[in-house]
Amino acid sequence: MLQQVDISGKNALIIGPGCESIAIQLLQNFNVVSIILNDYNSLMLSRTELKGEEKIKCKMMDYANTDFEKEYFDLIYAQASLSVPERKEILKEIKGILNKDGIFCVGEIVSLKEPIPAFVKDIWERSGLESLSSSGIKKYFEDKGFEIIGEIDLYSTLKGFYEKLRYKVSKATKEEKEENKKYYTALKHESDVYLKLGGDKYIGFISFIMRKAN
Repeated sequence: MLQQVDISGKNALIIGPGCESIAIQLLQNFNVVSIILNDYNSLMLSRTELKGEEKIKCKMMDYANTDFEKEYFDLIYAQASLSVPERKEILKEIKGILNKDGIFCVGEIVSLKEPIPAFVKDIWERSGLESLSSSGIKKYFEDKGFEIIGEIDLYSTLKGFYEKLRYKVSKATKEEKEENKKYYTALKHESDVYLKLGGDKYIGFISFIMRKAN
């Protein structure tokens, strides 16, 4: 994103967890960076990770119904947080709070081919995900009033991502696994689906850089 477009301004928004290091980087280009999360545990984790960073504001909000003013943000960044059933409503909100010259950078889990097997559908349903097809996602955003100015297929990064998940599970202590059994079971299952059961043939990840078209 930073290579393809010249971005700077007053306010940037990050939607979703796990982007603390990105928020710190964006402070080089923006006066204030806001992060919104839709669950309490993610909010507390982000606030802990960003302790002392006064220009990064972490808040818990419904992604589809925020408290921000219209056309408030110069940049909205959302990676792997829009691949949900509420995607349409979230995009409507994003379009409203992004200024007319602002940049919207989004990354989404996509399905690479049909039919999607049950073991892949299972991990998506457990995670509350709803993917679009890799062949149809570009038109989807265009139909929602966005102009695509940059696109990259990040499929090649997924193997490393799931290998890190598997490594995290292997290094967790017995006590950690017992305390967060559901969490570690989900990580192991997802990494096994991708790395061992053929999920790599069906799961992709694409990122777009966009502006509002109308």
